[in-house]
Amino acid sequence: MPALVQRSRRIVVVTALDAESHFEDLGRKRRIVTDTRVRVEEKLAKGEGIERELMVRTLGGSVGTLGERVHGQAQLLLGEPCVAFLLQGPDGLHYVNGMAQGHYPVRGTAVQKLMSSPDLPEILDFDSSAVKALAGSELGAAATRIRALVAP
Repeated sequence: MPALVQRSRRIVVVTALDAESHFEDLGRKRRIVTDTRVRVEEKLAKGEGIERELMVRTLGGSVGTLGERVHGQAQLLLGEPCVAFLLQGPDGLHYVNGMAQGHYPVRGTAVQKLMSSPDLPEILDFDSSAVKALAGSELGAAATRIRALVAP
């Protein structure tokens, strides 16, 4: 978890507003990517002067009748809040740090809890992972743990 926190540029609660998938050349291959416009609901740590909306790119999606699924990728579902550990690329787009390991859907109304990402792969050394530390935690308690790991 310390590495995930330290290597992230922004750690925020976001809600996906809309998404568009398209083809993109990545390396030597043509891939489908999805750009999701998200609203920043709350800044948990990092990201001074953060915008109200960000564009987050994930691998996979569907274009016309073609689809591409990338196992272990974060799934930003429209209208559903999540905690996202984000990197920012030189292109200005944001990416989920650690793929599904940096994505925690938030469930509940009276008590909001972080869940593990639905497409989370098997994690080596699970006992020391961020997923073990955060999944099932109440949002406020998770935010406190995250903030404690940010260097002053």
